[in-house]
Amino acid sequence: MLPDLKAEELANKEKKKKNQKIIADFSYDNTLEETDDAMKTFQKRFSSKRGKLSVIAYSLLAAAAITAIVFNPTQIVLYISLAFCIFGIVYTLTDKKRMRSRVLDTLSKMKPEDYHCTIYDNKIEIETIIRQNEDNSDKEKTVSAEKDAENPDIPENTETAEKPDEQIKSVFKFGEDMLDFIESERSLLLVLARRQIYCFPKRCLSDEQQNAVRDFLTKKLAEINY
Repeated sequence: MLPDLKAEELANKEKKKKNQKIIADFSYDNTLEETDDAMKTFQKRFSSKRGKLSVIAYSLLAAAAITAIVFNPTQIVLYISLAFCIFGIVYTLTDKKRMRSRVLDTLSKMKPEDYHCTIYDNKIEIETIIRQNEDNSDKEKTVSAEKDAENPDIPENTETAEKPDEQIKSVFKFGEDMLDFIESERSLLLVLARRQIYCFPKRCLSDEQQNAVRDFLTKKLAEINY
């Protein structure tokens, strides 16, 4: 009889998992306000030089246009150039806010998500649980009412088939993935590759958990990035 290799592999994985030291283990969700706060903190910490250079360039051009207007007040093209520079400055300064608004608008239309995070001494596992069975629905109620009106003799089916929640696991290994830790007023933030933010709201963690996450990630990432 051949050994069950799959069962043996699963048993080995479970054994390794038990041997790993868990630093923190918690569940959480994110509100739109917390997400906006996290993005603002991220933008302040990792602000791009490009935006600053654009503002400086537009400001210099605007100053040059104003000087030229003083000496040539009848030149319409100079006023157009000045208006263009002012528009460029305003557009650049409000770019971050527009980006946050787009992200929040997209998130508001998505199905709600819950998360579970486990921080080990060598990696971080974040499980995303996409809830499939939320009540959406004025729209569904309207459709149901229309069907009942069209078919009054058909008995109402009160049972609704529930879809299983979708679960997605992400694993980040210290020393292999580019990770940063920052903190906002509302949340502890894990940043992947300086592009993606994982927001751990303080309201979802006890003081002990907050201290454990803060102290461990600060020390661990400082050692790796040294």
